[in-house]
Amino acid sequence: MAGRKYGLDLGTMNIRIFQGGHGLVVYEKNMIAIQRKKEVAAIGNDAFEMYERTPASIVISNPVRDGVIADINNMNKVAEALLKKCGCTTGFMRNNSFYLAVPSDVTEVEKRAYFDLIAHSAYNTHNIFVVEKPLAAALGENVDVKSKKGMMIVDMGAGTTEITVITMGGIVVSKLLKMGGNTINASICQLVKERHHLVIGDKTAEYLKLELGHAIPGQGRGKTVFGRDVITGLPSKAEVSDHLVFDAMKNYLFQVVRTIRNIMETIPPELSGDIIENGIYFTGGTTLIPELDRLFNASLRVKVVFAPKPLESTVRGLGVIMDHASDYKDLTFSLRDAAFE
Repeated sequence: MAGRKYGLDLGTMNIRIFQGGHGLVVYEKNMIAIQRKKEVAAIGNDAFEMYERTPASIVISNPVRDGVIADINNMNKVAEALLKKCGCTTGFMRNNSFYLAVPSDVTEVEKRAYFDLIAHSAYNTHNIFVVEKPLAAALGENVDVKSKKGMMIVDMGAGTTEITVITMGGIVVSKLLKMGGNTINASICQLVKERHHLVIGDKTAEYLKLELGHAIPGQGRGKTVFGRDVITGLPSKAEVSDHLVFDAMKNYLFQVVRTIRNIMETIPPELSGDIIENGIYFTGGTTLIPELDRLFNASLRVKVVFAPKPLESTVRGLGVIMDHASDYKDLTFSLRDAAFE
């Protein structure tokens, strides 16, 4: 029986699985709840529902941190459970193929962890391939990564932001910032605590970011949130303005702008000209902040192109590679390739 093909995009907050011939089959939170230090209580969206509401006996964590696998044992449990959910069983595994997106600006040891995730799992197979995430994201947005013209793609995720220049199917330069949407959430929590003396959780901070987040300040909106009073320790509430949320976002956004500028200053002038002509492509969940295109366009003075479905760019790019494996063979690396020896 012919094997199946699966593409995995393991993000800090979300995991997406693309199955050849079926499209996007799994889109869940990349979280796991462990009870009494060894029992799996919940995985994926079920674990997220429990987040910030659990007793001391249950610990919830993200197996991926700063864009790489930080806890391979728990990541293995999450991946196995979600693959099983989309019909991937061990009985077919030796013929099945797995394609995994990995950040470009990480060490070879960190890249090898993606191979080990599948090779040492119940899905015992050697048909494991990694694809550099910026290339997959660009393909997911119908960009010709093999073109002789250079292009820049900025992937603004939850845990990291990766800024990459691509030409002729290869990466010229890539910079991974260990900051993203979660950085904004942490800043919101801190500012609410400082200005309103109220302790709020990550979910509340995410709610404020989604409801009040805006790249252009001065919308004059606000939301009431509940938390714990710092002084009394009792439940309390506060009206949080969009100005506070913008203050929480601005350091991160300006750091992204500075990094893009620094990269533009170091690449050859011909590539800079290509980028000015074609624009800078933006993807990743954090690009959903309203008016972000206006901010980057004004700050960089370059045309910006935002992905219509930024949360799915990478995994759909893996789908393109799986469906046209012979055309994009040079974009993938297997465990046998010298780059990982």
